[in-house]
Amino acid sequence: MVGSPRKGGNVDRLVQEVLDGAEEAGFQTEKYILNEMNYSGCQGCNYCKSAEVCKLDDDLSGLLEDIREADAVVFGSPIYFYLFSGQFKLMEDRMYSFIDPQFKSRLAPGKKAVIVTSQGNPDLSAFEKAADDFAEVLRFLGFEMAGIIRMVDGGSPDAVLERKDLLDQARSVGSSL
Repeated sequence: MVGSPRKGGNVDRLVQEVLDGAEEAGFQTEKYILNEMNYSGCQGCNYCKSAEVCKLDDDLSGLLEDIREADAVVFGSPIYFYLFSGQFKLMEDRMYSFIDPQFKSRLAPGKKAVIVTSQGNPDLSAFEKAADDFAEVLRFLGFEMAGIIRMVDGGSPDAVLERKDLLDQARSVGSSL
């Protein structure tokens, strides 16, 4: 999924490279562009604790079901002000429905995850905590990290086109899923 408002931007292109690599390896893929979807954040109603699904019926319902059923998921977001985008954060909060009342994951263990980030700052250490923290959320949910692809100097929407190393890394991670 792509949590960037820039369709065709750095995160979108890197996520697509991961998906292309996965398709070349024989996997079926689907890409969600969060900015084009109509959804709300978690309402804190705890309906999901008894019903095992989120009560909200919006464009995220299918995405959450696909995450539940997938063998691997690619999570992509730019980093703004030390955090993933607002679009991504709303989706992430809805992943609360994957946690049962005893705070155990409802997801089957062993799913693989790839995180893709882009930041304008050239210093990787400035914002790498955002992806590291989300990786911990995914581990809590039972995901195995297949890779984190981190782009720096990503202020320009097409900066990744000059980063063959990252494009190759993304495709390689996808093909190894």
